[in-house]
Amino acid sequence: MFDAVIFDFDGLILDTEAPSFHSWSETYRYFGVEPVSIATWSNNLGRHSGDPARFDPFRHVAAHAPGVDLVEVETYRRAIRDRLLDATDLRAGVRRWLDAARLHGVPSAIASSSPLEWIERHLRPRQLFEHFACVVCAGGELRGKPDPAVYLAACAQLGVAPSRAVALEDSPNGVAAAKTAGLTCFAVPCSMTASLDFTRADLVAGSLDDLDPHHYLRSRKTGGHEAADA
Repeated sequence: MFDAVIFDFDGLILDTEAPSFHSWSETYRYFGVEPVSIATWSNNLGRHSGDPARFDPFRHVAAHAPGVDLVEVETYRRAIRDRLLDATDLRAGVRRWLDAARLHGVPSAIASSSPLEWIERHLRPRQLFEHFACVVCAGGELRGKPDPAVYLAACAQLGVAPSRAVALEDSPNGVAAAKTAGLTCFAVPCSMTASLDFTRADLVAGSLDDLDPHHYLRSRKTGGHEAADA
């Protein structure tokens, strides 16, 4: 049983990964560029945008369609992405885990490679941002996943030892970050990561609804197992 639960954002709370991939695929076709495979795209998942190992979709356009206005490319792509995201619901089980954590007095946090503005843009309209005791994002001195920095920083802000926290992740890069930081990690792959290698995860589930949060979160309100198992 754990004293804190730390969520990834992209792909775990909200499946932003599929809209991003599909918006780029449609944009590539519009500008006469062959779309990349999911296997190529999956290298990006969980990584910070500044990571040199990350696939750069703009560079791909520039290489295959010289002279194309990249500002026009981004405007076209973003309109598609935002339309798809606006129609995307929270992943199953997210609210259940947040409600259970609040019931048991267990702090929740987000550790993400994405910028804070991106996370706020999606969570505030859904009245979820306030559920998290802290939101730690890569940037500045904090390297993005698979580096463990964001998880270590989140645990420090919560005042919880990494060994007493559970991370919820959807990508192998995120799992690697959590495990290197010393957390237990439950993997809940999204539509874009379901075929990837999650052997480092402590547990793999199809949905957060498949995992009973009351079984995993130790109640701080009573200090006993009775409330956590209720």
